[in-house]
Amino acid sequence: MSEMIVIARKEIKDSLNNKFFLSILILLLILTIVSIVLGTLQVHSQIAQYNRSIEFLKSMGKTNLPPMPSLNPLSVSKSFVNYVAMIGALLAIVLGNYAVSKERKNGTFKLILSRSIYRDQLINGKLGGNLLLLALINFAIAAVTIIFLTALGGVSLSQADLIRLIFFFAASFLYMALFFIISLFVTLLLPYKNYALLTVIIIWLVFAFIFPQIGDTMDMDNQLPGGFFASMGLNRAQEKQIVNKFKFYETLRNGIEELSPTKHFERISFALLGVKPGFKNNTAWEIANLKWLNLAGLLVPNIILSMLSYLVFLRRENL
Repeated sequence: MSEMIVIARKEIKDSLNNKFFLSILILLLILTIVSIVLGTLQVHSQIAQYNRSIEFLKSMGKTNLPPMPSLNPLSVSKSFVNYVAMIGALLAIVLGNYAVSKERKNGTFKLILSRSIYRDQLINGKLGGNLLLLALINFAIAAVTIIFLTALGGVSLSQADLIRLIFFFAASFLYMALFFIISLFVTLLLPYKNYALLTVIIIWLVFAFIFPQIGDTMDMDNQLPGGFFASMGLNRAQEKQIVNKFKFYETLRNGIEELSPTKHFERISFALLGVKPGFKNNTAWEIANLKWLNLAGLLVPNIILSMLSYLVFLRRENL
């Protein structure tokens, strides 16, 4: 265990000394802070506008005052979903590639393994250190979100809101961890750093952008602004009847979307943040149960690719 902790600390220290990684991390933090500040200022503006309206009505002697409009303070983090899908994934890809390529470049794999350290301890230390770093990044952003919401937005988050935020950043961690493990796995397979990095970026572009775009383009309801079915004045039952006639088409379209971890991350995140309607009154646990398929779409690939990375690292002679 002590050897694994030493390796994990080394991984964190090496990553924080990587200028490319730090540049992407700083960009992610800046964009996140800007989006949170703008979101909290918008919430604060809505509250101030309501208070001014109440004062005006009171000055006119009105007693039947309108209630406070329903505000969703968690929605200020919706931009962070897009930032994680793009910059967060790229950050994790660089981290996974660097975890292997730095040892190959310096020729330290054989040197480390010549000591009293087993291969499973080395891979566990690398996984543990880098995943801990990703968890700390998400924790820091979560703390900044809560602080800015409270200080600038003047919003007191309820216990239910805090639990939703915890679940949201847990999903963000799973998403970033997935691309870290993909990058680690591919870099272990391919002997050259640049080839491995290019391969992972192509995988990222396909699964994070191309597949979701294909799914959205093929969606019949997206063919007209405001929705095809709504523009035709069709109710839910009529909509299902039409969709059932194109069952193979819809199965193919949905299957392409289900291959995208980005789509799974977006679906569960928008539900937790209340951006997507229909989940306002659900608890975080209820949303996790309703979105279990999206949660599995992030968790299962993490487990499978971690096991494959173990097999490659333990059995490959030339690292």
